[in-house]
Amino acid sequence: MSKLEELLKKHCPNGAEYKALSDLGSFYAGLNGKNKDDFKDGNAKYITYMNVFSNLSVNININDTVQIGEKEKQNIVKYGDVIFTGSSETIEECGMSSVVTNELNEKLYLNSFCFGFRFNEPEIMLPDFSKYLFRSTELRKKIIKTASGVTRFNVSKKKMEKILIPLPPIEVQKEIVRILDEFTEKTTKLQELLHRETILRKKQYEYYNNKLLTFNDNVEYKTLEELCDIVDYRGKTPKKVNSGIFLITAKNIRKGYIDYEKSKEYVDINDYPNIMHRGLPQIGDVLITTEAPLGYVAQIDRENVALAQRVIKYRPKDKSLLSSYYLKYILLGKEFQDKLLINATGGTVKGIKGSKLHKLTIPVPPLEEQERIVNILDKFDALCNDITRGLPAEIEMRKKQYEYYRDKLLTFKEKNK
Repeated sequence: MSKLEELLKKHCPNGAEYKALSDLGSFYAGLNGKNKDDFKDGNAKYITYMNVFSNLSVNININDTVQIGEKEKQNIVKYGDVIFTGSSETIEECGMSSVVTNELNEKLYLNSFCFGFRFNEPEIMLPDFSKYLFRSTELRKKIIKTASGVTRFNVSKKKMEKILIPLPPIEVQKEIVRILDEFTEKTTKLQELLHRETILRKKQYEYYNNKLLTFNDNVEYKTLEELCDIVDYRGKTPKKVNSGIFLITAKNIRKGYIDYEKSKEYVDINDYPNIMHRGLPQIGDVLITTEAPLGYVAQIDRENVALAQRVIKYRPKDKSLLSSYYLKYILLGKEFQDKLLINATGGTVKGIKGSKLHKLTIPVPPLEEQERIVNILDKFDALCNDITRGLPAEIEMRKKQYEYYRDKLLTFKEKNK
């Protein structure tokens, strides 16, 4: 028998008591009567909407300030308070909670888009238990049911008052917090490991990328238009359809790959003159964005795709002279990207005309050397992908594990029922 099972058997063998929030405490509103100027050079700190939305425990190490007058009456946040977001564009994100789990040594206020709940008797529930309880699946379902709206959904505090929550003994709460804190700590460590490893491997990749793609004067440089067949689609935007040919837009192109989940748009092959006139892109064709974002490069890796505006396609004219895989890496390289920026125009949004882009030059070493470079950079690319795909999958698995045990640990038989 686990320690938790022993505690449940000892302290609540017949289940936990459930009570409505209205019987346990009261809700209070965030800041009121404030305008934009009050949030410039303020004299007091306040909790933002995103602070609540993003954290189980409210982050009190903040620099967000608001002007509060000496005789001004505003609600002050206290240790143990449960803070909720009041509204959201999606109903599933309404009423997200965060708990003040640290003692406060200064006055702290709450933004007007959130509201707080304060227990009449704070000792009946540990703040660290609250932070898990109010984010549990069952309680989230109850909170979501209190929201209503069309384009924006708002939580009803009157309906929330009727929500029943379990009140297990403090000894049980402490053990549940200990278990869930361990899960949280392990996930956090994995995320930190992912971040460190990703940075390290990217630095290694960038070092070898720049080293391998820097050539001396013995290498001949040629323009892209000399080396490649080019498709630069311009004209009327094709009509979007629910299914058909996948349309690759600038949004889909990342630094080195195509993200097919980022934006999903389809076009009818008969309504897309670029397809009819020049044919569909082929596997291996290299793409580059000309604006918003500028200079993102990827390579076609599937059939039956079309290209949107601001995406240019390059296909080597002579594959014995230029490898399309080498072309991808050279366009991603620092030397070419620097050339791109120098020749780009615009203010905050930089762009380049195709006619100017096609005249930029790239180094063309012998094909054997190109293949050697590609082979090395492919290995580094795989190393980066392994770390960025493997660990997130592990984190996702741990997250699901955590959610399963959290909900299991926070589900209690109701006493006298």
